[in-house]
Amino acid sequence: MGDYGRATLDRAQVAARYGRTFGDWVGRIVGGGVIGGSWRTKDGVVNLRPGWLGGVGLSRQWLAQQGWRPFLRNSYTLAASGGGDTGGGSMLALDLRAGLDSGWHIGAGFEVFGVGRVFGGPVWWWRPGQAALLGGDAWHVQLGAGAAWSLPGSAVMRPSVVAEVIALGEIGASVGFSLAF
Repeated sequence: MGDYGRATLDRAQVAARYGRTFGDWVGRIVGGGVIGGSWRTKDGVVNLRPGWLGGVGLSRQWLAQQGWRPFLRNSYTLAASGGGDTGGGSMLALDLRAGLDSGWHIGAGFEVFGVGRVFGGPVWWWRPGQAALLGGDAWHVQLGAGAAWSLPGSAVMRPSVVAEVIALGEIGASVGFSLAF
């Protein structure tokens, strides 16, 4: 295995998700692509070429909101992504994740929540003419908060927006838009 010290992976991605309810559980499949980003190592920066991503997940709401008592949900996901970089290298990442979120529905279609996740999985990076690098996350936990808003729509299509800010552990931010049919 090569030793590149601490490597930082930053990337932008786009994905589509399909979900279906099975009793109390919601199953999801996700597919999409990596549209850009970079690897940062002690040797410098390497830009990413477009790549792919996919995953499956399950979630369940265990408690409904009642007065001041918040709702409680959890989720489990298994995901993978891959692609190459402009230096001729390639990478494959796997992720297994369990999450818990809790919050309140406020008004019509709006909710706020806190979220915690634990996760892990290897990342393999192959660079031309060099030994493979096997790595993983520096942090295996995320703590943060978010908000979701289900916008008014028709009985056939209902749009929603969700945003999260993860301030502790693996730091990040995300914004998503979805259409429910």
